Amino acid sequence: MLNIGLIGSVGSISNHVRNLKGVKGIRIIGKSSVGMMEQHEGASLTIPECNRRELVDAAGLLVVDRSSLLDYDLLKSAVKNSSHLYFTDFPDLSPDQCAELLKIAGEAQTVIKIKNPLLVEPLTGWVAANFQEPAYLSLFETLPAIPEKRELLTRHLYYALALFGTFPQKIRVTAIHQPPEESFFFNLRFDYPSSSIYNLEVAVRNDASRTLRAVMPGKFLEGNCISGRAHLNNREITFSSSAEKELASFVSLAGNEDFFLQSDMNAYCSTLSILREVLLKIKSYTSWQ
Repeated sequence: MLNIGLIGSVGSISNHVRNLKGVKGIRIIGKSSVGMMEQHEGASLTIPECNRRELVDAAGLLVVDRSSLLDYDLLKSAVKNSSHLYFTDFPDLSPDQCAELLKIAGEAQTVIKIKNPLLVEPLTGWVAANFQEPAYLSLFETLPAIPEKRELLTRHLYYALALFGTFPQKIRVTAIHQPPEESFFFNLRFDYPSSSIYNLEVAVRNDASRTLRAVMPGKFLEGNCISGRAHLNNREITFSSSAEKELASFVSLAGNEDFFLQSDMNAYCSTLSILREVLLKIKSYTSWQ
């Protein structure tokens, strides 16, 4: 029986409980939650609230919705204790901390899974499942306010690394502030040795949205990343998200001989290395501070 511990907001914990309901061979032993509970979130009411340290020590697998709730020393302790980890957000780690955790995880045979959100969204998930090079991917994202750099960039860098499996050959950045003060445009472009391109455009507008245009050999896809509605080779189609299935799939593989293949800490460390370079370019060549 695999003991599961849940760490995060009450709402996300309720969702995790529902998503894990059909998984056999597990037991949710406790939660360490923050926030207020809504009436419809009663699914987690019967799970005991635990001291975070005790939960880390007792659980064989931790599902973490807010990585900021695990300080670095506690995170290291979990990895050393062979408590497998599933993060739904991006842990705020330095490249050196990431490398240290990767080394400890290898010694303790601990699997660390960090969710790659664009891999399970409708359109970007389909691209990943059907990826071929050379490829041209262009994403246009609108947000109601100038975004925090780290989360936005990590999301796209992590996805790009999953697709191309290598560092870009060339990185280009542009950021333009226009009057009125809240008007903003940002462009990030990766060029790869295979002649592939990953292009991201971000603009400040009233409504949040994300669209994709992807061109691969024999495939032209264009559509809405959030709704999944798109045109594939001029044929209208709606793609579905696999986000709700990912956690249950990961947990059900625990104990298998090849479970270690689920770990993507190495890819996350590489992502942080690319992020450091991109942030330096943004600081040096743009006004986005």
